[in-house]
Amino acid sequence: MTNVATRPDGAGGDDSAGADAHSTMVIPPRPPLPGETPVGPAEHGDVQWAEAEPRKKRHLGLWLGIGIPVGLIAAAAGAAAAVLIAPGVTAAGAPVGFSTEGNAAATIAAHLEDRRFAIGDATVSGADLGLSVDAKALAEQAFTTYPAWNLGAWGNGRVDGTVSIDAEKAAETLRGAVPELYSDSVDAQVVFDADASQYTVVEATSGEGVDVAALAASITEALAKHPDPADTITVEPQETEVEAAATTEEAQAFAASLNDQFVADSAQAAGFYLQDELALALPAADIQGWMDITADPESGDFVVTPDMGAIEEAIKDLPARVNKDVVNEEVVVNSAGDKLHVLKEGQDGFGIETTDGVSDAIAASLQSGDLSFDLQGEVVKFETVTHFRRAEVDKSAGTAYFYEGPAAGQEALVASYPIALGKPGHDTKTGHFTVYGQLTSQNMGSCDAEGNYVPGGKFDYCTANVPFVTYFNGDQGFHGTYWHNSFGAGNYLSHGCVNMTQTAAEWTYRFLQVGSEVWVHD
Repeated sequence: MTNVATRPDGAGGDDSAGADAHSTMVIPPRPPLPGETPVGPAEHGDVQWAEAEPRKKRHLGLWLGIGIPVGLIAAAAGAAAAVLIAPGVTAAGAPVGFSTEGNAAATIAAHLEDRRFAIGDATVSGADLGLSVDAKALAEQAFTTYPAWNLGAWGNGRVDGTVSIDAEKAAETLRGAVPELYSDSVDAQVVFDADASQYTVVEATSGEGVDVAALAASITEALAKHPDPADTITVEPQETEVEAAATTEEAQAFAASLNDQFVADSAQAAGFYLQDELALALPAADIQGWMDITADPESGDFVVTPDMGAIEEAIKDLPARVNKDVVNEEVVVNSAGDKLHVLKEGQDGFGIETTDGVSDAIAASLQSGDLSFDLQGEVVKFETVTHFRRAEVDKSAGTAYFYEGPAAGQEALVASYPIALGKPGHDTKTGHFTVYGQLTSQNMGSCDAEGNYVPGGKFDYCTANVPFVTYFNGDQGFHGTYWHNSFGAGNYLSHGCVNMTQTAAEWTYRFLQVGSEVWVHD
């Protein structure tokens, strides 16, 4: 057997084969291994170079770089183009070419914050002005409109975005950077007018400042024209009226809310209350000294600051001022119990023993704009005492009787007076009547305004200045008589009225009320 091996250098073979040819050489026998029977040349056969198979060529033409296939690179480039924005594209003035949407959004936001703007004599950044834009939406629009895979979108794409501005931050920055563009507004004031005893208003005054909304619009427009991030963009500021934080309208509303509480019949008048009962009303002149009213320069709200010293001084004698004995109401009623007249107003009784904690409660109430202050104590409700009153005219006795009691059927005689009645042809009519009108003085008969007789009138007489008239039946009623002094049974001297002395007539006028009942009988 012949053992053969190949060698790459062409030794021992045909030189014409070159470096790629192979020659045959004899390989000597190896030495026997321990325990192995030696093998002679005959057993080994000839060992020589064998002709090798032709070497296979490497196909390197489709590989580049460090062994990456061109096809794979092309595929990767296509994949990248599918998620990138075309080169040369700007969004809100920021260069976003060859960026993903996420990177583009971050670039847009950062570009806007870092961009420099010349306003007046100052240069400020977008961050100083509080500028912002919907960077995510712009990045999405840039990619959708100008994707990198679309070669026609390269180098000429632009997406404009509307810039928003933080009005407070921009105003603060510009007021410090270009103060000449600003003049201060003056807040309205709520002050107490001692002469009018009410709160009035000092009107607000507007200032001047940069119109930040117009500034944002100008920046939006300018960014589209200045894609170079290194450019400082000049923006012409527009001035506008700057309203005061505390406006005249707000001051008027606040003053009105205070003044309304000093109206006597308001639902919650200013003063001290016990169990929702007004124990002591307070005038505006007293309360105004307990507080200071100022406008908050930030919110424009009106703030009440209590003067604790003034409050504590005012309430040190509060029990003596508030505590009152109960006063019962007294009213005149008819037989049905209907109230005809109030003889005496009722007053609840109030009693407080201490003022502990009252000053703090007043302060808290003042701060809320409430001028009604609750107290802890006792309230005793007044009762109503009724007086049923009626009159009786006994013609045969020539006397008028007057009765009073807590209710009909419980009355008792309280007074009686002799009277004169209507003469024949002018009889005083009998029946049950009700007082319908009362006059302290009246010209009776055919009189002019001065009490002079007017001939040809309805009556053939004129009696001027008849005192204390109480009508109960047409033109008949009780009244005083100064032209005669004849009273009692058998005196028929009037034209139908019940004549009385002037003293008795005045008493009757005050005893009876409109609605009181009168019984006239024979």
